[in-house]
Amino acid sequence: MAKKKGKDIPNCWEFMNCPSEACEACPAYPDHGRECWKITSTRCKGGKFVKATLEEKILYCRNECYFYKTHLKELYP
Repeated sequence: MAKKKGKDIPNCWEFMNCPSEACEACPAYPDHGRECWKITSTRCKGGKFVKATLEEKILYCRNECYFYKTHLKELYP
């Protein structure tokens, strides 16, 4: 299987169907939807979780985030 390229990856809020309130409160929105795993204080799972530290964020994304596992894991193993 060929590796995905950044342009082939949707924004996290589109893939996760986040409500507009969560998007507007999220620091990854509107410019970093493909790099959300690197940004602290994002509103994960439609705004249900806020990961404050970078360590907490990366651990969550690598182990639990469906968006990361589906689209980013092969780019950032």
